[in-house]
Amino acid sequence: MIVEALAVDDWEILRDVRLRALKDSPAAYISTYEEVASWTESQWRDCFATAVWVVPRIGRRIIGVACSLRDDERPVNERYLESVWVERGHRRTGVLRAILRYLAELEPDVEDWFLWVLDGNAEARAVYERLGFEPTGESQPLADASGRAEVRFRLKTLYPGESD
Repeated sequence: MIVEALAVDDWEILRDVRLRALKDSPAAYISTYEEVASWTESQWRDCFATAVWVVPRIGRRIIGVACSLRDDERPVNERYLESVWVERGHRRTGVLRAILRYLAELEPDVEDWFLWVLDGNAEARAVYERLGFEPTGESQPLADASGRAEVRFRLKTLYPGESD
């Protein structure tokens, strides 16, 4: 398996893997397949403006995706992880850990990694806690008036105390 960053011209790869993720795990995301499937090339290219998108591959098959997002209102050493997905047949095999390691190497100055997990998504919460993420105690309601909320998690550094 290799993990690599996508470039803006890889927008079609991003589109395909994001749509697979939304179709496979719709309850894990705020966006819907129908909404995202209608995006134009320009909208997909815009996804790269403040984010690094990475994908793990086995041969030519992409088996996951994750986004490291910068927020101009937050310190430069903070990032949000978003749109994380690993293909079902490859879960619990180290794919997500490999994605996180790749991002840590790609962005070595990042000290704080954050992510939001939809409240009630016990599977995602367990995965992130196994990787060392801790709930911050913060939550926020979704803007869609569904009554759902998301819970914020933080990892001080990726794999603290480990060295390769």
